[in-house]
Amino acid sequence: MHLSHCLCAVAPPIPTQIQLVLAPHIRDWRRPSNTGRLAWLALEDVELYPFGVRGRPFDPLVLERVGARHLVLHPGGDAVPIERVCKTHFHGRGEGDVRLLVPDGTWRQSGRIANRLCQIPGALRVSVTPRPTGALRKRPSPNRACTAEAIATALSELGEPQAAASIRALLGLLLERTARSRGE
Repeated sequence: MHLSHCLCAVAPPIPTQIQLVLAPHIRDWRRPSNTGRLAWLALEDVELYPFGVRGRPFDPLVLERVGARHLVLHPGGDAVPIERVCKTHFHGRGEGDVRLLVPDGTWRQSGRIANRLCQIPGALRVSVTPRPTGALRKRPSPNRACTAEAIATALSELGEPQAAASIRALLGLLLERTARSRGE
């Protein structure tokens, strides 16, 4: 992204009770259309564990924290809607030590990463119902969302509305500035 469109200066990091772990595909992380970086900018203490780094095998077990609830944010056949998980597993929103593990990349890349993250003992694949937003890339289907919107929706469901609002505000700015740079 051109320096005049950079979002770094408008993103004061917000603390959260949820531990966010981004697992981006290294090739996608560098793309200007990658929205996972918005969560990395908007939130404090985001853990970054890239997938596809040469010479370093991706070992999801290093992300395991004993006693934590590991939620893998990715739609799939066995994904449970996050709002149902909040009500049945947490006995209330935001309760307990929760690690939200987010694969980030193209749909194919993030699917492979999610499958690897689900190898963490007790990990549960969760999905969100995304709010309609603009898109930097073509969506394979209308019920799918970019990484930033999925994270914001999940954080909102997990009792972190300020963090969700911050990510959504940055996403709105990114969409606006990208459209402007494309002459739209």
